[in-house]
Amino acid sequence: MSGRILFGGSTAYQTYRAFSRFVRAVPLTLIYQTDETYRVPVRLTELSKGEMMEGGGGLVCDVAFLATGLFYKSVTRQSGVLSIGGKVYPYTYNYSYAEVSQNTLVIESDSYEDSPCKVTIFGPCLNPVWKHYVDNELFETGRYEGLIMADHKLVVDATGIPYSITERGAADDIVADRYQLCDFTTERFFHLKHGSNRISVSHDGLNTVKMMVEGKISYETV
Repeated sequence: MSGRILFGGSTAYQTYRAFSRFVRAVPLTLIYQTDETYRVPVRLTELSKGEMMEGGGGLVCDVAFLATGLFYKSVTRQSGVLSIGGKVYPYTYNYSYAEVSQNTLVIESDSYEDSPCKVTIFGPCLNPVWKHYVDNELFETGRYEGLIMADHKLVVDATGIPYSITERGAADDIVADRYQLCDFTTERFFHLKHGSNRISVSHDGLNTVKMMVEGKISYETV
């Protein structure tokens, strides 16, 4: 991906230097806006500095980036409660009609690419099990053996390399690596598929578990 950037005004050289330092940071994400907003991981391959235009109008510089992954569209679903007339009710709709319930979330994907996602399970929960259904068919599962306390959460993340399963605190700080305490006979890490993706969580406790799913619906081209 290549183009030209104008650094305008009397501070064009300073702006160019600041930009040059910024784009050399990794990881770097380029936001591409068409009818929708997409993102793609990139690295800088070219940045050539021109000279100040006559009259001090600024610098025009060539720039090029190399994509290091697929374009993707971010999507987030989080369980919660429904407020009606001053009262609060749990979501009780069947998953076919609602995208959100207390322990089930649905994400529709129009992409045929495998799209990584992050599943967050909020405590308190005991021995949580997370399941992924594609078009109502069970596709993959995961299980953790242990207790996640209130104000803590279990984060099962397939959106970064390496994949990780961590317990995190209220400030999103990592409390412990929980990968080894998961059931290795299950898939554990989920990728969204084309169609309807339903992800649900259950556990051995009595309370209803809250959850969040963050997906990166990936595309070869946009």
